Amino acid sequence: MADFAQPPSIDTTQQHLQQQPKLDESPVPSATAPPANGATLPAAASKDAAFDTPPPSVKPAINTSKVSSGKSFSYKSPDIKFEDDAPAYLKTKVESLIYWEYPKKSAIFLVSSLGILTLTQYYSLLQIIAGVFTLVTGLNLVFVLTHKQGQRFISGKSSDNISNPHSERLNNKGSYIPRDRVLRTAQLTIDVVEVITQQITKLVLIEDTWRSAISLVASYLVWTLAKYVSTKYLFGFFLVSAFSLPRLYLQNQDIVDAHVARQSKNARILAEQYGGVAATKAKELTAQAKTFIKSKSASIPKPGAANPAATIQEPTKKTE
Repeated sequence: MADFAQPPSIDTTQQHLQQQPKLDESPVPSATAPPANGATLPAAASKDAAFDTPPPSVKPAINTSKVSSGKSFSYKSPDIKFEDDAPAYLKTKVESLIYWEYPKKSAIFLVSSLGILTLTQYYSLLQIIAGVFTLVTGLNLVFVLTHKQGQRFISGKSSDNISNPHSERLNNKGSYIPRDRVLRTAQLTIDVVEVITQQITKLVLIEDTWRSAISLVASYLVWTLAKYVSTKYLFGFFLVSAFSLPRLYLQNQDIVDAHVARQSKNARILAEQYGGVAATKAKELTAQAKTFIKSKSASIPKPGAANPAATIQEPTKKTE
């Protein structure tokens, strides 16, 4: 029976452990860097490196929620009272409409204005009023008759007990037009007309040269276009432009400003380039004109000077 090998002693085991290198202190090879002396990595190491590092063709995902062609649109009108500054108040209200601060209000105003323009193109104002009255009254007549017949046949009421569905409105003794609201609207209308009159007066009397020049050009364009285009088409085009262009500009203000700045720079470079050529040509033409004038003025005799041809002919006459 074979003898079992005796286990090594504690001293020999400690010496064996001291001779082995420590795993914690050994440097960890990089997953991407190649090993020294041109050695190749084993298959397991290459697979781990492939899983640790993404392939070069794959790009990180871009959060498209933050990338947009234009900046997010948001407009908040300042809080200005009519009593404090009437022109600024009116300007704020107009900007609130055309910048779509309240989309429902702007949409109702735009659709109603375009609808009125379209109707007045085919029908007169009297026809529109009569048509609206006919339509509303006819529908309401059908509704009232249906309601009364329903009370008679379904509820079994007698003719004396049948009521009008609008009886509460008909028995109302109050005023249909509140006087306070009418007075406030009239006062506001007068103030608005006063502000518009003041602004037109400032434009006509040239308070600001630039604003008056722009108003003059716009008025001339409208005057010229009104000869060939109907006023309703011009007003409709103005409405659509007013409710679309300012909003689009605010949404793409950075792009538009950059494009305008680039075009302005190119125009300034061209003006400087061809402006020097034009100035040189103007100097040449001015010098040629001065030379021509001097030559013409030298050939014309002065009023007190003697004519040499006459002095030559006088001795010949005497000798004859």
